Amino acid sequence: MKTEEHNKGVSFRVPDAACKHICSAITSIPGVVITKKRRSIWSVDDVGAEFTFRGHSFVIEPDEWDGVFWILSQKFQKHEAEMLELREAVERFVIPRCSAAGFWRIFADTSHDHDA
Repeated sequence: MKTEEHNKGVSFRVPDAACKHICSAITSIPGVVITKKRRSIWSVDDVGAEFTFRGHSFVIEPDEWDGVFWILSQKFQKHEAEMLELREAVERFVIPRCSAAGFWRIFADTSHDHDA
């Protein structure tokens, strides 16, 4: 999966992913702590999360116009190193919704285990 950076060190956009998969990806990073999750089966407006990473606060917010999610630093402060690490984790671990490429990625990620 490829994310889209719009404001370096401040925010990036995650297309074609569920919030729960984004949360799983970022919590794979040591030091990330989810502080608040919002879930709703009725509306995309009440879905998202807040988390801390290296003493900084971040949010995962839905974009009501096109159904994607944004990862943003709270108060739009610049944290380039942290945002880069978050982007890499999301790109590495989030499998796109309903995508053949995402399905095959599951097998590609495990195939290197058989080389030993």
